[in-house]
Amino acid sequence: MRVLELGSYIIPAYAGMILAEQGHQVVKWTSERPDPVVTLDHGGLDLWAWINHGKTVRTEHATHVMDIPEGTFDIVVDNIRASTWLRWGVDPDAQAQRMGTTWVSMRADVGERSFDVIAQARAWGDSLGLIPAYLGDTAGGLWLAFKALSAHAMNPGRHHVIYQAATLAKLVEGELVAPGGDRSNGSPWDAPGTYGPDEDGNARVVYR
Repeated sequence: MRVLELGSYIIPAYAGMILAEQGHQVVKWTSERPDPVVTLDHGGLDLWAWINHGKTVRTEHATHVMDIPEGTFDIVVDNIRASTWLRWGVDPDAQAQRMGTTWVSMRADVGERSFDVIAQARAWGDSLGLIPAYLGDTAGGLWLAFKALSAHAMNPGRHHVIYQAATLAKLVEGELVAPGGDRSNGSPWDAPGTYGPDEDGNARVVYR
């Protein structure tokens, strides 16, 4: 399928990377302003090359999506704020219908700005505590790609919005429905000491 990637930083880029790895034709539009990725340590070389591997990268402002002829792309993914689209005079709902494409936008659950650590805290903080890794952006990108493929297969030609913390919560939904809030023994589905870290911090699994 032909995919158009819009927006900046990790989430749409990771979604586009996953889709490119699966053999889809991904075109990334980047504005003349530097993407935040290239401002990170090693971002301008290692991270930029890795996350855009297999894509066609073009300098093109996202507003030019209104000039795309019908049938050019099957899927559009973005993480551009709703207020920004409104300021630019672009209606993703209308454009998705006009182009006959499946368009999926990642948005913040609260407010307009979303960060991996904030989304992770909203999704897991009350149940899982501190996790020494930030999965918010890459997991969000994976959900963006998954939603685009599933929505296109089911009902193409529509605009869909998903939310970063909500997608992360789906990764541990089963853990969250268990009674009680104590997760100090690891999984709530296993007897204490049979699954998860042991007293030395090593991984321990007792097979049934």
